[in-house]
Amino acid sequence: MSAAVSTSARSTTTQPPISRTVRLIRVAVLIIAGMVIAFSATLHEHLSFDVGVTTAALGAIGVAHLIEWLAAPTAHRTAVPLMLGIISVLAGVILPFFTGSVLVFACVIAGWALISALLEFLGSAVRPGSRQDATLVGAAGVLLALCVLLVREDQVAVLGFFGAYAILVGVFLGISAFDTRRVTETTGDEAGTAPAAR
Repeated sequence: MSAAVSTSARSTTTQPPISRTVRLIRVAVLIIAGMVIAFSATLHEHLSFDVGVTTAALGAIGVAHLIEWLAAPTAHRTAVPLMLGIISVLAGVILPFFTGSVLVFACVIAGWALISALLEFLGSAVRPGSRQDATLVGAAGVLLALCVLLVREDQVAVLGFFGAYAILVGVFLGISAFDTRRVTETTGDEAGTAPAAR
């Protein structure tokens, strides 16, 4: 009977709460945003371009978070991806109204990065199997906020840091999406702690 319980535990925990395909949507958005920024360096002197590309990136990131929230099984669904999506979309909506101020441009990005980082840290405590991912993404968000505030008068540097953040987080999450070791370890831990039926 205990063997049956162990087998059942393994079968119910081998799949992550969020499918790889859904996770790769966010990865694709981040890497594409980072690459667009990297290969458009000659346009970074124009604040309107910086605001436009950042607005598009934030909106796409927000949609990716909302897709992740909708795709999560009900048993694993938390408000963190929903809140991340809302914050990203809201930042993308606000940004175009301040195309004439580099300082506001920097502050919106820094504020988005900091709030998103805090939500990622919160998610590491409440979302199953996301502790390592959320912690690193949260730390990257805090670092982005600090760097942007330090160069808040330089729009080229602000956009550059945002692009670097997008590529760094995108690559990390992409590697994580194909890493099956943590799923296996989680499966083993949960199977080992499953109570034996008598």
